[in-house]
Amino acid sequence: MLGSSKLERLPARLAALAALAAAFALSTVNFAAAAGTPSASIYSLSPGPKTQTTSDRIHKIVSYTFTVVNGNSRRVLLRRIGQNVPGLELLVPNGSGTKQNLIPPSGPGKTHVIRAHMSITLTVWYRVSDCANVPKGPWPLAMDVAWSSEKWQRVALQLPSASVPWPKSLTSFVCS
Repeated sequence: MLGSSKLERLPARLAALAALAAAFALSTVNFAAAAGTPSASIYSLSPGPKTQTTSDRIHKIVSYTFTVVNGNSRRVLLRRIGQNVPGLELLVPNGSGTKQNLIPPSGPGKTHVIRAHMSITLTVWYRVSDCANVPKGPWPLAMDVAWSSEKWQRVALQLPSASVPWPKSLTSFVCS
């Protein structure tokens, strides 16, 4: 049994613990709200070291080719790679061969499989709609990810950049 002095301090300690728990819960909620889309690292996905950009100044079409590395011990499925970015409209290939066009996406699109501890090279295409609105800071690339037949989750992959974030470097030729 607790002594009388310990019993007297118990409500104060419980109140302090409750306040600490409430502060932690509030900070966790605020962090989750600020984070938005979860990081691709929860699926052990990371960008590879090599990237390539191409630009068509006349049609204002740009592409960004990059590698995604699966550091997981099981395969990962990807789809709906990319998103509209201020000043950039996401495009996807439609058709095949010389009849292939780039159009705005409709629906989830093709599913890519990255086997365990392997990588895949992907390309996203954009139409530059407004050079002034292209993000000047880092901008993660969103994609839908799943393990096997599990529920799809929208995650964000922070792409590598040298001195200029990828959206800005991608549009530098078209917007100069």
